[in-house]
Amino acid sequence: MAASGLLTGPASQRAFSVPARAVVTADADSKGLWAAMFGSTPKAMPPLTQPLLGVEYPAEPNYPATPPATKVTTLKNGVRIATEDTPGQTVTVGVYVDCGSKYEAPGYQGASHLLERMAFKGTANRSHLRITREAEAIGAHLQVSGAREQMSYTADVLKGHFPEAVELLADVVVNPKFKAHELVTEMVSARAAVRDMASVPTSMVQEGLHTAAYNGGLGNPYLYFNGPLSTGMLEHFQKTNFTGDRVVVSAAGVDHAAFVGVAEDLFGALPASTQKTAPVVSEYKGGDFREFHADKADPNQVTVALGFEMKGGWKDLKNTTALSVLVTLLGGGGSFSAGGPGKGMYSRLYQRVLNRHAWISNCTAFQNGYNDTGLVGLLATCPGDKAGQVVDIMVAEMQAVAGADGAISATELSRAKNATIAAVNFNLESKAIVCEDIGRQLLTYGERVSAEQFVKDVNALSAKDLQACAKALIKTPLTMASLGQIEGVPKYDDVAKKFAK
Repeated sequence: MAASGLLTGPASQRAFSVPARAVVTADADSKGLWAAMFGSTPKAMPPLTQPLLGVEYPAEPNYPATPPATKVTTLKNGVRIATEDTPGQTVTVGVYVDCGSKYEAPGYQGASHLLERMAFKGTANRSHLRITREAEAIGAHLQVSGAREQMSYTADVLKGHFPEAVELLADVVVNPKFKAHELVTEMVSARAAVRDMASVPTSMVQEGLHTAAYNGGLGNPYLYFNGPLSTGMLEHFQKTNFTGDRVVVSAAGVDHAAFVGVAEDLFGALPASTQKTAPVVSEYKGGDFREFHADKADPNQVTVALGFEMKGGWKDLKNTTALSVLVTLLGGGGSFSAGGPGKGMYSRLYQRVLNRHAWISNCTAFQNGYNDTGLVGLLATCPGDKAGQVVDIMVAEMQAVAGADGAISATELSRAKNATIAAVNFNLESKAIVCEDIGRQLLTYGERVSAEQFVKDVNALSAKDLQACAKALIKTPLTMASLGQIEGVPKYDDVAKKFAK
């Protein structure tokens, strides 16, 4: 039988010839289909639980009896060097600094953001080109991140190159050099980036939420510039905040003694804190932030957030753990989020909000934690003419989760606890996350709380614990923030009264 199409001639006839027995009727059973295709009846196959003969199975993985320990060495200038020797061929090195927009004095607003942008521009020993070339030579992935309370400088490298990575990060942190023309360029670029952020309403609403919520440090916006900053001002801000007692150098995937041998001389050059400075106070007060903005993608949208104080911040471990599970239980996200149940499709905000109100494009629970305080609440995006309805829905959901005993079912509590534990354990499979966990915990607690302790604390939580936590949360002053078509957003006092009942 000759084949049709591009293949013709004897070869294609052989390739496309079909024996007469291959004609299969629609009513053929499985055995008939097998016979039609292969000219025989199938042999009985062994069950899948029966081991196959002649096949060697790999041995069970040899897991260590105990997880790698976190080891800490404190230098004379206060710098803490901490490691976890997790197995593998790569190392993540990080430098974590107790510095951010929280510490910006009047006139210095934007300094933290500029430090982030200027991080790898040059040092007293290296130009920007040399930093780039050296990183490429050892295959290092360099990254810097700033925020309101902490900054981080990290490098991911193969294990054999960790000394070079440590030396490179030390030079960037200890010996930065800010050139005036580069600073001007970055300020222009940063202002443009801040303007572009207006197209990401969830980020800008969070900025507004902090501005309205706090007097003092945490009320300073991270994405903002009050005026031009000189190289001298930036150097002063960096030297004031980058002192030994406020720096942690951490690593995941390396022997502690070997890492200390490399890092202690390099970071021992950081000055110790020479004077006692007054602690930066961030007073939570609640409040309202509104900004009209016509989104180019959808000019009729509004994004609204309702926030409450996370009293005690990260340092109140019991409250933080309960709030973490509560936020997971509420969950939510975008109405078009990809994925299945593992993406939180069984969370309260998905089932009770997004699945019932198609006009709400996003409804999410959030938790922004800091050393001594934080913000927890809900955020939603919808058409501007439905702003009042979405606020009422968010109010109802916060009140419901703080309702009478039994409001949180055993099933959803178990699901939220398991999801929280799974998220922590999945993240800690990454050396980058382990390195970050070590660095940030030492800055906040002065020690590292183990994942095992966190899992134990999560498993000990009851529905009453979560409800009590939610009740205490909504008793704190309300903070509101809205961006977009804000005409329909209810008055602050009217919304606050709903929680006072």
